[in-house]
Amino acid sequence: MIQRWEMDDIFYGFTGNWIMQEAVLASGCVDLFACDMNCSLPLDPAYAKKYKFKLIPVSDLVAFEGIDERLDYIPEKAEEQAAQLLQMAIDNFKERRQSVEPVTDLPVKEAIVGFSTESILEALGGTLDPLLDAIKNGTIRGVAGFVSCTSLRDNGQDVHSVKVAKELIKRDILVLSMGCGNAALQVAGLCSPDAKELAGPGLKSICEALGVPPVLSYGTCTDTGRIADLLFAVSNALGGVPIPDLPVIVAAPEYMEQKATVDAIFALALGLYTYVNPVPTVTGAPNLVQLLTQDLTEVTGGLLNVDTDAVQAVEALAAHIEAKRKKLGI
Repeated sequence: MIQRWEMDDIFYGFTGNWIMQEAVLASGCVDLFACDMNCSLPLDPAYAKKYKFKLIPVSDLVAFEGIDERLDYIPEKAEEQAAQLLQMAIDNFKERRQSVEPVTDLPVKEAIVGFSTESILEALGGTLDPLLDAIKNGTIRGVAGFVSCTSLRDNGQDVHSVKVAKELIKRDILVLSMGCGNAALQVAGLCSPDAKELAGPGLKSICEALGVPPVLSYGTCTDTGRIADLLFAVSNALGGVPIPDLPVIVAAPEYMEQKATVDAIFALALGLYTYVNPVPTVTGAPNLVQLLTQDLTEVTGGLLNVDTDAVQAVEALAAHIEAKRKKLGI
């Protein structure tokens, strides 16, 4: 990791996004699942019963039918509560191991993660000039803020997200990824230096020069605001170019959560061209649809694009980037 904690025997990475919990729990290797808000599934008790692990809600926002034992998180008692959860898992080990055959030797991949505005600056030698030069001379056509959930609404898990990301890097567009979609790209290998082979020639050359993948893992969905820091840094480095005029786009190929809605509005308010899929449930409000997909360009400079076809969506994103490059004369 470039930022935050180093990998060790205690924290050994993660397995993917929230839907992946089904595969993890079904591995038979889990003794306790501490369920926080937001990403716990209603069917978790069925897995707990079959695979003999303890299911412990740790937030008062989480409840399961038939599960009475819980340990709601108290910040002041975090260390004590962690010890309690660990002891519960240890106590459960014998029962699980006697009745469940674990699935082991699953494939493991490595990813470079933990990027931030600060770490990107460090990788570039303390200045944005190498990145700006690459954008100006066309080696990198633009930058995509990839902020996505994961959804089974109209595709297989992460299928649409991975396809959109591959289409972006193929067109020499650098991807900064966040959220559950970020986990999808890590699992797909796009946050590995080897993924440079999937990038266009310009982006590939940058990856080789800096030793970075074509998709830079920027964190979780709650880290989205940090990408604004980079936008402002780029804007200032270019002499105050307005953010709506930058060759930058936002993509949420599998949005689902309420936080994704907030992120999209945040991007539109900044004046960014924003792509979302599946089709939002606002089509019954024609005035809102017109505002987001047409009129907003005259308000903030932002625009919402909705497209269920990954290739068509990326073609529109790339066209927007090229239009901004032309406006800037680069």
